[in-house]
This record gives sequence, structure tokens and C-alpha cells, in this order.
Amino acid sequence: MPSVTSSRKAAPLAPPTSGRGRRRARWAAAAGLAAAVVLAVTALILTGEEPAPVPTTHTVVYEVTGPGGRAPEIRFAVEGTNTVEKAEAVGLPWRKELTIPARPGLAVAQVMATNGQGESISCTITVDGHVVANNTAKGEYTTVSCSNMIAPAVQEG
Repeated sequence: MPSVTSSRKAAPLAPPTSGRGRRRARWAAAAGLAAAVVLAVTALILTGEEPAPVPTTHTVVYEVTGPGGRAPEIRFAVEGTNTVEKAEAVGLPWRKELTIPARPGLAVAQVMATNGQGESISCTITVDGHVVANNTAKGEYTTVSCSNMIAPAVQEG
């Protein structure tokens, strides 16, 4: 069966040329813009609040507890990075509070403690008032660790 082709092209749609058509197009555009403005203002009035500011820091609290009274060594992440500080021959309970910058990427909160002759040793990490990690190791000369990734700060709205 032979194919039939046409060299005729469809004419593109042109804007209205009559005065009445132009007026209708302008009214439609103005009505759409007015509706968008009304919706935006209504949304702002209904919420009654501006979006909460994005936090610039996080408060991280490390805690180590145990009935043994002492931890030979505690290591903990500082500044939300893999930079670690160490405390030796620490009396329990032990607590360290840090303020770390809120970064666009993930931050690290991590603590590790060794037990001496106590029955057990426990660690807890709290970030901005919320417990994010908790762990216990039972037995003498054990090691406990707690860690958590802190998500980037985002603006709610």
C-alpha cells in the first residue's frame, strides 16, 4: 500500500487579533495573577507564623555512668567531625557538653568508654535535648560505645 505524505504544515496558533479577544486574554491573565496573590496572602494569614530559623549550632551531651566509680578511658568526638578527644582515669558519672556548628552535611556524635572493675558501664548521647543513643556493656574490663549521625539543619515551613 503506497504511503501518502502531505507537504502542508499546520499553522501555529496566533494570539487573538481582534480587540475583544485581546481584552479576554488580558482579563484571564489578570484574574490568574489576582488568584495567586490571594492564595499566597491567605496562606501567610492562616499560618500566622514565619518559618522557624535554621539552627546554627547543636548542643551535644555525652554521659558515661557505671557502678564501678571509674573509667580508665573515655574518647569522644568533638566539633561534629572525626576529631576525637580523650579523658583518662575518669570518675563516674561523667558528663561533657559541647556546642557544635550545624553544617550542611552530616555531623558525628560519638563516645566510647572502657570499664574498669565495675559490673557494667553505660553511655548516652543527647542532641538538642533528645536522647539519640544509649548503650550498656556488662562485665569488668568491657567497652561501651554510643554513636549517632546528626542530620543537616533544614528550615521548616
